Amino acid sequence: MNTTKYKVEYSKNKRRKLFKLLVYITLISVIIGIFYVAVISKNERDLIKISFDNFFKNINNNKIDSLNMLINNILSNIVVTVLVWILGISIIGIPISIIYLIIKSFVLGFTISSLLYTYSIKGIIIMLIYSIPFLINLFIIFILTFYAINFSKMLYLNLFKKEEFNLRKMAITYSKLLCIMIVILLISSIFSSYLMPILLKSFTNLVI
Repeated sequence: MNTTKYKVEYSKNKRRKLFKLLVYITLISVIIGIFYVAVISKNERDLIKISFDNFFKNINNNKIDSLNMLINNILSNIVVTVLVWILGISIIGIPISIIYLIIKSFVLGFTISSLLYTYSIKGIIIMLIYSIPFLINLFIIFILTFYAINFSKMLYLNLFKKEEFNLRKMAITYSKLLCIMIVILLISSIFSSYLMPILLKSFTNLVI
């Protein structure tokens, strides 16, 4: 095997290992989030139930400001997405990206478990609908973290180890990825602000 081909195969192997590692981190964090509901106090679980009840009642009573929710979702999600993207360029920011991935995974697991605990079997459909934006956002953070780590590693090797990489091509690809993720986030924000309340309203009367 020539040197170039060896480097390509070695790089692919490294990326596969990184991908698997991030998958394991994500799954473990989700599982911890799911079981965390079991260890919090009854008062805390009651507060969670009250919070969900109020949210769903507001939806049923048409008290949700969809436009304001859309603006807040877009601003918060895009800020976080751009931040994770920038951390990939900064090299030293990668641990922060991984920590944020862990937090998002934990929140997804906690949300799923909380809804099932609060509304039991009757809340499965609500849980599925309510979790869609969380899943999309987690997917985006996962992909960005994966590419951010790869980009950061290539940047480090190029700057400090003098290994040659086509940084311009990588930067263009990395920038395109950000644009794609922002578009997906916009779609997710529209769904969570307008379509999700309509879907939830169709089922919340069954459990609340």
